[in-house]
Order: sequence, then C-alpha cells, then structure tokens
Amino acid sequence: MKLMTTKNNGSQARVLKPYAAAQSLGVVLSILAVPNFAQANSRLLEEVVVTAQKREENSQDVPITMLAMSGEKLEALGVETTADLQKITPGLTFTKMYGYTVIYLRGIGSESFLPNSEPSIATYVDDINLASGHGSQDSIGPIERIEVLKGPQGTLYGRSATGGAISIVSKAVPAEGYEGALTYGVGNYDDRYAQAYVAAALTDSLGVSFAYYANQREPTGGTEVQGVSHSDTREDFTESYRLKLTQYIGENFSITGIAQKSDSQIVDAIRNENIVATGLTTGEASTPDRIAENDKYGLVRSESELLGLIVKGTAGPVDMKFIYSDQHLHTSEAVTDYDGSDEQRTSFFTYDEPIDQETYELQFSSNSESWMSDRLSWLAGYYHLEGGGGFDRFFYELSPALATSLVTDAVGVPALLGNLLTNLVSQPVYLETGGKITIESDSVFAETNFAFTDRLNATFGVRYQEETRGLVGNYFDAINPAFGTPPKSYFAGDDKSRNINIAVFDVPELEDQSIAPRFALQYYVNDDIQIYTSWSRGYKSQTYNILNFFSEPDAVDKSATTAVELGVKSELLDGTLRLNAAIFKTVTDDDITAIAGLTSGAIVTFYNAGETVTEGVELDLLYQPLPNLNPGLAISGGASYIESEYAEFLEGRGYDEETGLYYGPSSRLGFAARDFSGNEVPRSPKFSSNVSINQFIGMGEFGDLEIGVGYAFKDSYFFTASNNPRARQPQYELFDARISWIYEPQGLTLSAYINNIKDEQYYAQLTENDYGVHGNFGDPKTYGLKLKYEF
Repeated sequence: MKLMTTKNNGSQARVLKPYAAAQSLGVVLSILAVPNFAQANSRLLEEVVVTAQKREENSQDVPITMLAMSGEKLEALGVETTADLQKITPGLTFTKMYGYTVIYLRGIGSESFLPNSEPSIATYVDDINLASGHGSQDSIGPIERIEVLKGPQGTLYGRSATGGAISIVSKAVPAEGYEGALTYGVGNYDDRYAQAYVAAALTDSLGVSFAYYANQREPTGGTEVQGVSHSDTREDFTESYRLKLTQYIGENFSITGIAQKSDSQIVDAIRNENIVATGLTTGEASTPDRIAENDKYGLVRSESELLGLIVKGTAGPVDMKFIYSDQHLHTSEAVTDYDGSDEQRTSFFTYDEPIDQETYELQFSSNSESWMSDRLSWLAGYYHLEGGGGFDRFFYELSPALATSLVTDAVGVPALLGNLLTNLVSQPVYLETGGKITIESDSVFAETNFAFTDRLNATFGVRYQEETRGLVGNYFDAINPAFGTPPKSYFAGDDKSRNINIAVFDVPELEDQSIAPRFALQYYVNDDIQIYTSWSRGYKSQTYNILNFFSEPDAVDKSATTAVELGVKSELLDGTLRLNAAIFKTVTDDDITAIAGLTSGAIVTFYNAGETVTEGVELDLLYQPLPNLNPGLAISGGASYIESEYAEFLEGRGYDEETGLYYGPSSRLGFAARDFSGNEVPRSPKFSSNVSINQFIGMGEFGDLEIGVGYAFKDSYFFTASNNPRARQPQYELFDARISWIYEPQGLTLSAYINNIKDEQYYAQLTENDYGVHGNFGDPKTYGLKLKYEF
C-alpha cells in the first residue's frame, strides 16, 4: 500500500492506492510454502475523513492536531473504550476519582469531578455532547471512527472543551442493502464480551441500525475486614443498546432518530486502599496491592438514556443540520469507604444522583454550489443547552467520636443535636446534604475558511455564549441518632422524618458571557507537506460547590484557556511515511480544581488555582517500511514532551505530607493555605510515547493473519496539585499483543489478545483526604479470545 497525493480545487485529497509491486512478482507464490506478504494490506494503513471542523475533510488537511482512527484500525489496536485511547494518544491520561473519570490532555484538565462541573475534555457522539456522570459510560461499541482533537475547541464545540474534544461517529444507516457483525469473547477473570451490529435498508427510503454492547467480568481484587478475606460476588459490567432510524427524503434531506440506553456497575475502581496512613487515621497503612482493607464494599451503579434527532438537508447553496438531544443519567447507588480502612470511621453514599441535559443545535454551512465555493467555505449556527445535576440526597457516615468533634463545633448546629451527639456515642452518625446545579446556556458561532491561493488558507471562527447557573435544594441535615440506624429504605427514599435540619443554603444565580475565538493559517509547501499555526481560546463555566456541610457554598469563577500552536503534517518517502508534529503553549487563567475533605468545610471543595502554563512538543507517525517486499508491515506511534506547571497558585489547599492534616483558607483546623506556584499540574506526565507494530500476512484460500504488538510509556506524574510525593505515580510501561486470523469468504475473524503482558502495577486512582493517601491499581494482565462474524 502507498499513500498517494493529488490536488483538487486547491485542497489536498489523499487516498490509498494499491501498490504495483505485487504485480511485478510475475509468479503466484505457493501459499503453503511462503506467506504472501506482497498482497497483504495492514489495517493500520488508512485514510480517515473527519468532521473536526463540522465539515467532511481528510484528517491530513485539517489545521488541528488530532488523532483520527476508523473502527477497523481501533479493532486492530485493541481499543474498546475511550480510556484505551490513552495507550495510543501521547499526552492523554484517563484516571479515576471516587468513581468519576478525570481526563487530562496536553496538561489541561480539572480535578473538579462532581456533576456541578464538566470535564475539560468534551465528549461527543454523532455531534451530541454527552453529559458527564458517575460511573462508566466509556464503552465504544461498533463505530465508524473516533477523532481526538487537541487544544481548545471552544469555537465549534463550545463549553467545556478547553483541553480538547473526543468525537465518536457511529456507523451511518445504509440507504440500500444490509450489513452486520456479531462478536463474542471470553477472558480471564471470567470476562465475557458480546457485541452485535445489524443495519439494513427497509425500503428505498427508510433504513435502520441496531447496536448492542456488553462486557462483564469478575473483580480483579478483593476486600479484607480485620484480616479476614471476604468474597465479593458483584461484577463490573457495562451494557448498552443503540437504535438508529433514518428516513431519506429525496436526494437532499434525511431525518435520523437515535435512542440509546446504557447500564453499568463499577466494583474494582471503587476500592479505596489507605496506603499512607496519616491525619485522622488510627490504624496502620495497607501494603499497596489489589486487596483493599475496607469495611464497606465500594460500588457505583448507574444508568443513562439518550434520545436524539438529526435532520440534514440541502437547499441550493446552503446545507442545513439540526441536532436535538435529551439525556438522563442516574446513579442509583454509589458507596465509598472514605477512610480506606477496615475500621468503621467514615464512608459516603448516595442512592439518587440525577443528571439531565437537553440540547438544540442548528447549523448552516456552505457547499459546492455556494458563492466562491472554490475558495470560501463557512459554517454558522446556534446552540442551546439546559439541564444540570447533583444529588437529591447524599450521606456521610461518621464514627460517633468523629461526629461529636466535627458536628458539635459547627456553626449553627441545634442544641438538641449537640446534646444527642454528646450523650449517644455508641453508634454511627449520619450527616446528609443535597443540591443540584441548574444550567441554561445559549450561544451563536461561526467559522469561515478562505483560500488566498492554492497553497495558503486562513480560518477564523468565533463563539459568543451567555450562561446562567443556579444552585437549588442545597441543605445540611443530621439524622437523629436517638432512633438508631435507619434502614436502607430510609436513605434510598424520600422520608426525612428522622432528619434534624442544620442549615438551608440560598445563593444567587451566576450569569456570565464569554467570547471564544479561533484563528488558523495553513500553508502547503508542496503536495506532501502542510504547515499550520493557530491561536484559540476556550472557557470552562463558573459554578458552585454543591456538597456543603460546615460552610456555605462558594462560587467558583470561570476559567479561560488560551493556546498557540505551530504544526506540520507531511507524507514523506514517496508516501510511505506520514509524519506529523506540533509545538504548543497553553495558558489557563483561574484554573478550576477541587479537593475532598471532612475538615475542609465541605465534602468536595471547588476553587480557582490562579494561572497554569503548559508548553510542549509532540509527534505522531504512520510508516510502511517495506512497501515493495512487505506492504502488510505497518508501524504507528507517537510521543509528547509536556512541561505543565502552576505559574501562580497562592491559595493552595491540601494535606501535609507528614501529619496528613488539612491546610487551606477553609481549614477547620486553622492551618493557612500554601503557595503552590511552580508545582506541576497533576495527572500530566512530562514524557509519554507509544508504538504499535502490525504485520498483515495474506495466506490465500486459508485466509489472512494479522499480528500486532503495542507499547505505551508514561513518565511519572503527581495526582494532586499539592505535589505530595506520596501521591505520585512512578513511570510505567504497558505491553500488549494480539493475533487474528481473518477469513473474508465467511466473514470470520478469530483473535487472541493479551494486555499488560508484564502485569505492571500502576495507579488508576491516587487521592488525598483526611485519612492519608489512598490508591487503586489499574487493570492487571488480562487475556482472552474473540470471535467475530461479519455479514
């Protein structure tokens, strides 16, 4: 295979063309004697049409640093979840925090993980922004492609895309014929995997597709209570359904309806092992392993529903697209052992964590019939979002002695409760809070691209947004201990007859306006090399703290991220080497961060960190080293070097690395804030890299073989803004391998895989709180088989 380049109306169009070397052999190789390398084509060698700028373009023509991969290539690389993208995307990290996913890209992210603050990396499916919730909603399932866009994408992707965006595009409903695929797999830890995709044209104008994904496995770790092992029969699982129905109206219009439902449960990622015992801890630290000494079984159970409508049409020189979505996420149970020990000290739980989001988007764009279409393309639109989320009821379970010292000293505690806590010290005490963020946001946006010459293009875009946020239903209660411990039905229901109200918080709405511009220049040195530069800005919305016990909710200012970038995209060595590189600098003002703590005045406190500065360089490549002798051999890889630090962070909050006691402006212990200026931004390794080698071998009537190995490296990084050395992930590396037998005549693919071959121990979560540093490992070595049938 060879990557060839052609010119078309001043733009670049690159397509894969069969390499002629196979014809020059002159003889037909005996398949039983010699594998037929010369007629084999790796699935890594592909061209991907993307919609990063809301219009279809070749990924090599877009002046944005991005990773774009088809579903076939992702399958060849063993990528099944969005979290797996970090193994093939340098500078991208996925970690956990109490069951929430925390994403950093190029040193940009946020530790503000609750429903009142969105992630800094926005995720889209079919142009629909996915609401961020508790638990696991990251399974990919059958898709057309994934695009990972790096740098602020606020102009076209709007709010909460300050670090970048992940865009997932599902398979289009066919206008004729049918297609489908069934996959089933098994692995260690009793892993069971199933995936189905069926799509067909029901009539000459109506098509339908149905996708199903399920993955279930036993826990990779266990729990001990006072030295006694307890079997945990609960399993991690994810199950999702997706139905798409498309009505074609003539040649220029279509209406697509989408219905999606997901259900997930996390057990492994919620174990909270105390590996550095300080602060309020009375026992000893645990040895880091996969056995957590907890007195509570951690769990997150969540469900989500999505309804979508996409209307597309063309009216002469203008294309139109309308996108509607209605999403409901609900965490029906979440339990975490906060102290991370087998003592009954502190835990938190909820049975009602709702998130709702409704969006409308209307786009108008140019097409080939538009004025000056040979040089000018444009897009404009309007976007509306309303919704919000939080907790109807959230509970903290405290040991009697701890509750007495914390609650009776709190301002506004009723005398009745103080007396009860003083006299009843033989049973746990339950504190309750709740609150929901409400959001209403409107924005207009536009972007245009103009070709000054066949080689010089300019892009300019801008987005104006108005947003209002409120906090409703925010309160602080204690459950009367005189009546004993309530049953589970009390916590999970609406009955509050045992509650003693301590405070009701009423705060004004937050209103804000922002302008997010973007400017880019791209210059084609020749048909194979493009140089581009860009300047962009994005915003992350202001918000309130929603889990408040001992202090009133604080407002957190919005953050603004500004990035400048210089990059090159090229195809060299007669089209056999695709090499892309970029250097960048990003500055974030009022970066939003968070800290969890009993003695911080709230459960989770959001606050602004001042200014962060990130500078880096990165590259990615796709190489076909032997196009004549062995076109089935392909190498892909990438690397990034990032220096990301807090240039100014005067009011840092954290836990002393020796005593474990909380310090900061809201410290109930009276310890002052510390200067974090010069600290590294958390969850951002300085150096990361990956390489994948794929060999595709044609075996004639016996099918084909595909052999792949993968390697990913991450430098050490801190998990907290305080840069506590005890909450630092050492550098680590992961090796994966897979082999597939592909028999196209029957549509069969049989694959064997092994991930984390060296059984490397690395942390998916390291958190600081009042009891020390708690850790949880990522996946151990896993292996299995998968059988896929396509028709």
